[in-house]
Amino acid sequence: MREALFLLEGDGLVEFKPHKGAVVRPLSIKEVAELFRLRALLECDLLRQALPHMTEADFDRAEKALADYDRAVASGRNIARWFRLNWLFHAAIYGPADTPITLDMVKSLHDNTDRYQRIQMTLDGARPRAHNEHQELLQACRDRHDGKAVKLLERHLLEGGRRVTDFLENAN
Repeated sequence: MREALFLLEGDGLVEFKPHKGAVVRPLSIKEVAELFRLRALLECDLLRQALPHMTEADFDRAEKALADYDRAVASGRNIARWFRLNWLFHAAIYGPADTPITLDMVKSLHDNTDRYQRIQMTLDGARPRAHNEHQELLQACRDRHDGKAVKLLERHLLEGGRRVTDFLENAN
């Protein structure tokens, strides 16, 4: 149990408080803005570096991850699986950058936004929007439209963070 709590702490979901033990970290508008801004900065840089090195195998891997993600989301079950598959899609398009340290940092940020992404996916229109944005991004990568792909990714990430921020502001 203790090890599981330490893992949750590492993912930013739990914090240890003196004389209280482990407590769930509260949702934070400020944290949402920072996490999604950092993701946009690092992931856009990764994509820029990856695009010139992408192969058909990379596109196929991204396409398969996206198809699996779409099926999982459509099923409406096993929400944790959605986010693993979402990561596999993003990792497939960033992998050709061959920057494992940056990719690990981005994975950590992605994990820290998991609970906020879960909120986002419950909002009206989120599922078809995610599908369309991912498809458009993958197509821009396939077409080697570097500037367009980076701009689509940046909008995908920042708008996702903004939607969660708006939701949290309106929930208070």
